[in-house]
Amino acid sequence: MKDIMNFDDFITKFLQWTEDTIEKPRSDLDAQPICPFARKARLQKKIQFLDARNSLDEIKTFDQEKFEIGIDWLGDIDDIGPVEKFCEDHMKANPELLLFTSTRDSGHFAKNFTDCVFVQLRGDILKKRKYLKTTNYYENWPAEYYKLITGDQKPV
Repeated sequence: MKDIMNFDDFITKFLQWTEDTIEKPRSDLDAQPICPFARKARLQKKIQFLDARNSLDEIKTFDQEKFEIGIDWLGDIDDIGPVEKFCEDHMKANPELLLFTSTRDSGHFAKNFTDCVFVQLRGDILKKRKYLKTTNYYENWPAEYYKLITGDQKPV
């Protein structure tokens, strides 16, 4: 059975998943969280939740003036291909944004409990990645996942 959650339930469950899974320090990441910026964004209410189950065009309503990240809920979908294509096209039309899918099948360190598109401000995330590269944050990342996320070859 698909989409048994309503949108408010999704938001509650996503925030709990973020707190329990994404923000917690992990032994396989040298006691660092999967995303060292997630907690601050959550606490400062810089996350915009959008319901894109009925239309991917909802993704286009991300308010980049007010939020750091948009979480666009897709529900549990069978074919992510059209969504990936939509994300590519939207990034071409909006180069200031970075879009990627977070699904039940994706993610090296954690799988999402449902399927989503994350929308971020490209300049903000690149600045954060640049900072993280000055730390040991990426040290325990597999080279292929590092390249997938950052677009760069992992330094040896």
